Amino acid sequence: MSVLVNLQLKVKQGQVPNLLETFKGLLPGTRAYKGCHWVKLATNVEDENVLEAVSQWDSKEHYDTYFKWRTETGALAALLEFLDEEPVFRFLPVEQEY
Repeated sequence: MSVLVNLQLKVKQGQVPNLLETFKGLLPGTRAYKGCHWVKLATNVEDENVLEAVSQWDSKEHYDTYFKWRTETGALAALLEFLDEEPVFRFLPVEQEY
């Protein structure tokens, strides 16, 4: 069963453009990673300093392997520098697709 991953990022004031630029370099690798169907970035309409990264993966295990790689390569630590708070992860099993 595939899984949607919703990553919520509360970004430091004035850092959204810099974080978006960083994601430009990272997201092609995410999309190409085994098990990733797609990834999208969005700004929260209620708070311009909150970014939401939503992606679909073959399984949570695929995402966990990807996340381990991003941690080992230092990409996660680089992203954390832009944040006011720890990221929030939500894992949503896809029950039905139309």
